[in-house]
Amino acid sequence: MFQRCVDFDSQNATGQDNEGSFLAISGNFEVGVHIADVSYFVPEGTTLDDVASKRATSVYLVQKVIPMLPQLLCEELCSLNPMTDRLTFSVVWKLSPEGKILDEWFGRTVIQSCAKLSYDHAQSMIENPERVFGAEELPPISSCHTVAEVHQAIQNLHRIAKQLRQQRFADGALRLDQMKLSFTLDKETGMPQGCYSYQYRDSNKLVEEFMLLANMAVAHRIYRSFPTQALLRRHPPPQSKMLHDLMAFCSQMGLEIDCSSAGALHKSLNETFGNDQYSDARKEVLTNMFSRPMQMAVYFCTGVLKDENLFRHYALNVPLYTHFTSPIRRFPDIVVHRLLSASLGLGPAPQMEEAEMQKQAEHCNDRKMASKRVQELSVDLFFAVFVKECGPLESEAMVMGVLSEAFDVLVLRFGVQKRIYCNALPLMGFQFQKVGKKPQLSLVWEPQNAEQDTPRQVISIFALVDVVLRADNGATKYSAVLKRPGGGQ
Repeated sequence: MFQRCVDFDSQNATGQDNEGSFLAISGNFEVGVHIADVSYFVPEGTTLDDVASKRATSVYLVQKVIPMLPQLLCEELCSLNPMTDRLTFSVVWKLSPEGKILDEWFGRTVIQSCAKLSYDHAQSMIENPERVFGAEELPPISSCHTVAEVHQAIQNLHRIAKQLRQQRFADGALRLDQMKLSFTLDKETGMPQGCYSYQYRDSNKLVEEFMLLANMAVAHRIYRSFPTQALLRRHPPPQSKMLHDLMAFCSQMGLEIDCSSAGALHKSLNETFGNDQYSDARKEVLTNMFSRPMQMAVYFCTGVLKDENLFRHYALNVPLYTHFTSPIRRFPDIVVHRLLSASLGLGPAPQMEEAEMQKQAEHCNDRKMASKRVQELSVDLFFAVFVKECGPLESEAMVMGVLSEAFDVLVLRFGVQKRIYCNALPLMGFQFQKVGKKPQLSLVWEPQNAEQDTPRQVISIFALVDVVLRADNGATKYSAVLKRPGGGQ
């Protein structure tokens, strides 16, 4: 099958491995998700396969990526560059305007991408449906299509994605969004020049919805074909004791959060707070609290779990899910491609037995957790360097938790979390108590001069405070200091 794709890419730092195609058919739409056919270039049992399986994932640092696969594959053969024929594995649906699946097709394809739009390009098209874009405002577009056709395709994909997303959450999905810190780096030194909170916009949501749809479709296909050998991804429910304790705490705080299901929790988190300028910050604080009882999603082989109820993905609230859409950077996706190929009669049956498949799944889980931790440490390190080079940095912060001698804050300007210790502040004293079961600290500040009254401050959850971030000794650590009421430190 050959397809010309009217698309924009979901690009990562090591290459572009997924595309979308769009075609209007008699009031309905044909939408395709086309994923680089990495398994074609990484045959099972080869040295390349062995190395990729051991690495299991690409590792993303602030300033660079340590890829799972060689550069030739990441940046050339498996990068779906525009106006170039590329081998892909595709899922193509016929969809109604409301996003209802009318037909579904899987297969190996050759595509030629029409254009390589960034999220910014697509977002501009979504936000300006009536605007006429000039060719000079966009990357080169294939002569087979016009700018107007690309714009219309983005608009239609956006409308369908909105319907899919609305239905997903109506069906009980949960999303715990947390602020993500990004950096601008000096081109010569590689040091951070600035930082900002990454904005998750409609163009991101568009790509996400179709990637989720493809992953779920492939999960069902490979499980039907290989009920004991399929590599799927499950998300266990939250840890019950931690969730129960958190619900009790919220009740004491006067927050009625429904945790009876993923969908109920999602609805509660999105309806608890109003629309004032700090509602997003309060939601971020509560989201962080409810992220703590959540367990990690994990890969597994279907043959090792006898109860299908354990296959479920809690956050997505679906019975079957897998990873198919990022084979350049995740080894499980390559395994899933091989399973899908075999299910279609396009490749050999899977060679791994249940025990071997489960061992590979557990290795991928370990590597994914390690790479996630390294990524977090990289962000922490670069932010510490940024504070050292550009600080001290002032910001409002919201209190996230109150302990007997310290409290945690979310620094609103940067989205980072820090703990502030009372014994590190110029206080005459402090007292921890529970007022109506709500924990709070009462701080008594030292006066700055003989004429000044003794400032007093109450620290409680969701309270707003002013903080200063400043570097500690060395370049890799920084601390948050509470500003005294009325100014000063």
